[in-house]
Amino acid sequence: MRIRKRKKKDPNNMTILEHIEELRIRLLWIIGGIFVGLALTIGHSQQIIDIIIAPLKQALPPGSKIIFTGVTEAFWVRLEAALIAAIVLTIPFTFYQIWLFVSPGLKENEKKFAIPFVLAFSFFFISGVVFAYKVVLPLGFKFLLRYGGKELSAMPTIRQYMYLFLKMITAFGIVFELPVVTFVLARLGLVSGKDLLKKFDYALLIIFIVAAILTPPDVFTQFLMATPLILLYLLSVVIAYVFSTKKEVKQEK
Repeated sequence: MRIRKRKKKDPNNMTILEHIEELRIRLLWIIGGIFVGLALTIGHSQQIIDIIIAPLKQALPPGSKIIFTGVTEAFWVRLEAALIAAIVLTIPFTFYQIWLFVSPGLKENEKKFAIPFVLAFSFFFISGVVFAYKVVLPLGFKFLLRYGGKELSAMPTIRQYMYLFLKMITAFGIVFELPVVTFVLARLGLVSGKDLLKKFDYALLIIFIVAAILTPPDVFTQFLMATPLILLYLLSVVIAYVFSTKKEVKQEK
């Protein structure tokens, strides 16, 4: 019995339903990869929780504890911690599936960027996660918890903390992708270094708005997000100057 190979369809001739079907397949692969990662991390959920709560524990004043208030809360938090670790662990595989979805619409000479694309997206996402974990969360908690003073005792719940932790690492992971996204747009001829430099003042406004939306409502934490974003934008300007095909077209005229 012969196994029929799935034929690669021309993306230009694919219908909307066929594009949706291809997207569904890639999403299933991504979800499957996360479940495999979850199978590897679930047995280490307590160690993962210890790592996740370390920034908060270091900032808590003496005598304060992280608590849970619901009977099932500790169980679900363990599962969430293992799931977060699984998602981060399978980031390269996830980006590879995204590449497989996008690549049929690319030219042959552009498909050689598959491995650099996956590595770059993975590197910048994980860099954002590490920056949030190592810098933003510890400094942010020390700044926020000092407002309790001697009269108020900090007793944050693990559920509340997990929500904030997931929100912060996801936000920083996404915004750290700015240089890679700029590279893609530059190669497509949609942006150039000169364009980005001209719009730097607008970019500053958008950066601080994004920081205000994605971080807790305090100026200090917002500044911690805005600062690397500004540096990433300047790096993106350099990347656009070097790799923009829009600039090359102008030179040919």
